[in-house]
Amino acid sequence: MKRYHIALALAVLAVLPSCKKGLLEEEGLYKNGVVEFQSSDTREISAFLEESSPVTFFISSSKKVDEDVVVNFEPVRDTAVLNAFNTANGTNYWMLPSESATLESTSAIIRAGSAVSDPITLDVDIDGFVNGAIYCLPLKITGTNSTMTPVPGDEYAYVVIRGYVYASAALLPGYAYFSMPTTVSDPNLSLEVCTMEIRVKVNKWASSNPYISSLIGVEENFLLRFGDISCDPNQLQLAGQGVSITSKAHFDTDKWYHVAVVADGVKQTCDLYINGELDSSTPMGSKGINLGQVYNSIFAIGMSEKGRYLDGYVSEARVWGRKLSATELINGQCSIADPKKEAAENKLLGYWKLDAENKGKDLTGNGYDGNPSGNISYTEANIRCPE
Repeated sequence: MKRYHIALALAVLAVLPSCKKGLLEEEGLYKNGVVEFQSSDTREISAFLEESSPVTFFISSSKKVDEDVVVNFEPVRDTAVLNAFNTANGTNYWMLPSESATLESTSAIIRAGSAVSDPITLDVDIDGFVNGAIYCLPLKITGTNSTMTPVPGDEYAYVVIRGYVYASAALLPGYAYFSMPTTVSDPNLSLEVCTMEIRVKVNKWASSNPYISSLIGVEENFLLRFGDISCDPNQLQLAGQGVSITSKAHFDTDKWYHVAVVADGVKQTCDLYINGELDSSTPMGSKGINLGQVYNSIFAIGMSEKGRYLDGYVSEARVWGRKLSATELINGQCSIADPKKEAAENKLLGYWKLDAENKGKDLTGNGYDGNPSGNISYTEANIRCPE
């Protein structure tokens, strides 16, 4: 069994922003000391689990205590609390099932002379977890056996459990691709805003003019590709009407990446992301994007201009009719748990897992199924995400 210790080396509350510290002093709280969960800025306590494992975390105080202090807390299974957190942070976490989580105690002790509690243990059973779902258990400090109290409004923390996803992927050996014939002239693909994303591992870069390895989209309209005569073969580039942007980053072969472009024709902005981190931005010269247009070739993965093939692996290709945040890109990079729900509620237009089971099928139910062409093969379901 692996034990995951979530100690984030946060400064204790003595370095609270002055406005917050002043408020606590006015209320008489800071004088007595306050307690909170050690967590991220968004109150998350995060762990990646590859198997059922205990997760440990801590509670800290704003000063060292003179005597042992017992801090009491409780799990919160009110979906309204989790929904409010998801709305505030742009996340889509699922409530951690009660049968999958066991707290060894609902109290923690901060020992005399310390400002950090003994470890708190949450045993997590990942059997039955849905691939692509991220689970969350809200916690709330309810009080202490001393004059110390939680920080008003910060009584909560959110244990977030992410599992590694193992999946099959498609190998495009430099002359194979997926094309999506039902995208042609579809009015639903004339978009003011768009997010296009895909996971890719390149075997070999293009070595002849124009040095392009096509990734996803439509040439001369909205295409993610590697290389061009204007950049290096291992730079990512978005090309299309009214927008062109080249990554600052250079990519390596034999390494998985998640790449995405987020375009806003209303605000006239376009952003390029690599593994959930913003790489480059550029103004857009177009008011919209039409993925249903045809320029020698239709919307495709691994091909454009009837050629310019990709030599490498692809999986998890998606198109959205909205802008995804960096948090959403990171959280969703490996899989989507319920694509039909995302299509109905969150403008997911097309989702292709590109694995041995689904091949080019569009899992949204919108009918943008991909036609495999050429000698496409599939790995076993042993590709780990994140790598």
